[in-house]
Amino acid sequence: MSIAKLKEDFNFKYDSTDIGKHIANLRKAKKWSLHKLSYESCIDIAVLTRVERGIASPVLDTLLKIIDGLGLTPAQFWKKFN
Repeated sequence: MSIAKLKEDFNFKYDSTDIGKHIANLRKAKKWSLHKLSYESCIDIAVLTRVERGIASPVLDTLLKIIDGLGLTPAQFWKKFN
């Protein structure tokens, strides 16, 4: 079953693709490269690339490191989705 189908069937507001796009947009708004976010979040560039493209869903620990690396609180990060 595709992510889009699950999103539709369960009326999810967002999925891993939306989260990845949000991370990419926040990173680009800071004019940061993937390398800079990788350094700030201590997450491998390959992992960040897969997350930003929606290919992989980050586990909670990874997502929290990315959010922290962006200089945000979890509440600030999730505000877009409310």
